[in-house]
Amino acid sequence: MSYQRLPYTKWGWAELRAELAATLCGRIRRSPAARQLADGLAKLLNVPHVLAVNSGRTALRVGLEALMQLRPGRNEVIVPAFICPAVIEVVSSLGLLPLAAAVGPDLNFDPGACVQRIGSRTLAIIVADMYGCPAQIEAFEIIASTARVFLVDDAVQVVGESADGLMLGTFGDFGVLSFAQSKCVVTGESGGGGALICHQNDILSIVRERVEALAPAGGQLRALTAFVWNYLLESHTASLSYRWQRLRQHFPGGRPPALEPGRISNLDAQLALAQLNSLSQRREQRLRILGQDAHALASAGASGHMPQFSRGRYLARVMVSMPPGVDLESCRRQLRQGSVCTRQGYPTPLGGPRSAKGMRELAASLIELPAYAEMTAGDVAAVCQRLHRVAAASRKPVPNRQDGDDHEQCYQ
Repeated sequence: MSYQRLPYTKWGWAELRAELAATLCGRIRRSPAARQLADGLAKLLNVPHVLAVNSGRTALRVGLEALMQLRPGRNEVIVPAFICPAVIEVVSSLGLLPLAAAVGPDLNFDPGACVQRIGSRTLAIIVADMYGCPAQIEAFEIIASTARVFLVDDAVQVVGESADGLMLGTFGDFGVLSFAQSKCVVTGESGGGGALICHQNDILSIVRERVEALAPAGGQLRALTAFVWNYLLESHTASLSYRWQRLRQHFPGGRPPALEPGRISNLDAQLALAQLNSLSQRREQRLRILGQDAHALASAGASGHMPQFSRGRYLARVMVSMPPGVDLESCRRQLRQGSVCTRQGYPTPLGGPRSAKGMRELAASLIELPAYAEMTAGDVAAVCQRLHRVAAASRKPVPNRQDGDDHEQCYQ
């Protein structure tokens, strides 16, 4: 089987031209492209204001800082128990307390579980459209309004997707986008770009002032080189990258520096504009592969299923949920030996009393399959058949569990 890679992004000549235009003209940090990107996103999303920044983390941080200023006596933020660890890192770095509530079978926040977490110190609820699957965002709007708390629409993995006639990212008090790898719009690694989606409310003046005070992101040419090496050329460089990352941990200063908030650079804005122009084409390619994956998994008699799949629904990643007893690490190792690259789902960063039951089991059951644009139906079928074979070979007996055990609580 030929090498089946993960879909970190799809770049072509338009992205190369954008990169060359910024670098050869010496306009890596500053130029009108950032304004053009903000205006283009505002038009696409049908919102009055979009502020382009250097990452989704920066967008979330600036937005939460505004909420803290408006409600200084509150310090709790309710988040889904299954979410990108970067969200938890931003919340915690601001001195806020993240409280986890359970997700449903589609990996999205359960509104009922969220309600149980709301208290007198709740500042905000963060709702993510996990891997592109739309959350029940209108239900959360009612919950937030009733409880008089803020609502953050985390749409980092969906640009241009809608729910109930409105664009994802435009619900709640503000929304956030990210342009890092594996998103709809990709300009590079984390720090390559993001956006804060603003409404005409009390938050707008605060976040606008904070963003305007930020400097354009620096070091983007180095970051772009790392992105090309680590992701676009991943099939050729994965082994060397792994060894280098292991080696650098042993040297002082070997860990990458923390990302500093900033405005989006001209280089990243140019790349984002090129990606927006091809968004509809790339969406159609992804929908084709998602349908082929669902069909191939069923035809192969595969052990797993796609918990978020619905025909016509865009998903940023093809996540397959494996049944209890399958040794996921063994599966991934055997798939890699067969030239199939995979990833696991997000880890569960919250433990102890702030966590939600069964989330570790849920996270440990997920595996991402390749879904790049050039895959054929035969490629998809071969990957799913191989997954079925290695899953069957690595499956272990599952001990009987009593009612109420964590495994039974995964989707409650």
